[in-house]
Amino acid sequence: MDLISGTVLLHYIPLVKELGGDPEALLTGQGIDVAAAGCPDRLVNYTDVATLMGVTADALRRPDFAMRLAQRQGVQSLGPVAVLIRHAATVADALDGVCRYLYHCAPPDIAKLERRESTAVFTLEIALRQMAFRDHWIEKGLALTMDALRLMLGDDFAPIRVTMQHRAMSPREVYRDVFHCPVEFACEHNAIHFPLAMLSKPIPGRDPTILALAENYLSQVAGALPLVEHVQELIHRMLKIDQASLASVAKAMIVHPRVLQRRLAEQGTTFEAILDGVRKDMAWQLSGRINRVSQIAAMLGYAEQCVYTRACKRWYGMTPRQLIVSRQNRQAVLARS
Repeated sequence: MDLISGTVLLHYIPLVKELGGDPEALLTGQGIDVAAAGCPDRLVNYTDVATLMGVTADALRRPDFAMRLAQRQGVQSLGPVAVLIRHAATVADALDGVCRYLYHCAPPDIAKLERRESTAVFTLEIALRQMAFRDHWIEKGLALTMDALRLMLGDDFAPIRVTMQHRAMSPREVYRDVFHCPVEFACEHNAIHFPLAMLSKPIPGRDPTILALAENYLSQVAGALPLVEHVQELIHRMLKIDQASLASVAKAMIVHPRVLQRRLAEQGTTFEAILDGVRKDMAWQLSGRINRVSQIAAMLGYAEQCVYTRACKRWYGMTPRQLIVSRQNRQAVLARS
């Protein structure tokens, strides 16, 4: 789930050159094939690209580099999801489509559209607890969202406000140039807030035939995994943001929870059994690199550490602390051999 299309680096090379940098050296420094940058038929590693954004910003002394790149790229860097944005019937349909299919552009990225009394809030999260240069990646994503909103609502569109969880990396005027509105930092969510009424705006120049082709393609990609594997993948992803419930997974699959349970029963399993299996595998992996039992329990979505302790004894016949010692001792022996 860590591979994304090379279009994520569309225009990266010319922009770095314009800013006086060496794009080839920066790319190879992160293990990225220069030929893959901007190429839709090549895959690159998500975390490598995210790290590249921060490394490039530091090298060029341009903390706003990720936003600059997003503005240069526009929504075309989103591949087939960009087609949904361009040809959906309304802004609401387009943003709902982004929330549903963004996974296919960048698996760890999660978009949500919340409808409040008078405002709409489009939020962006990353389903990775530990990620280098996360703030640069968030700024890139929000800048791309602005490009999408302007494509649908016109170049003069300005949100009510933009909020980010991190602290400002660039001067305030840089953010205002990008978002054309007040930007607040150290907030609860990474989000763009705009009037609710804008969701009902029709998208000009749309082609329903092109939209149908894009939706058909994305639906086929979404259904490429067998059901149980698809649920496993979604649970693994949602555990990282503490949302791995039956209701949340069913919503991501666009089915009713009862329907999902019935389909899983036809496969001889249940949501609870799959969740338990994913937690078991994650506990094994996490115990090899994390020393705190409480941290592992939280990452597995357990509200109480004692619940994880009981599960660990059931899975492996040992306590979480014993599992950590066993796993890390074994890795130390393998490292010496």
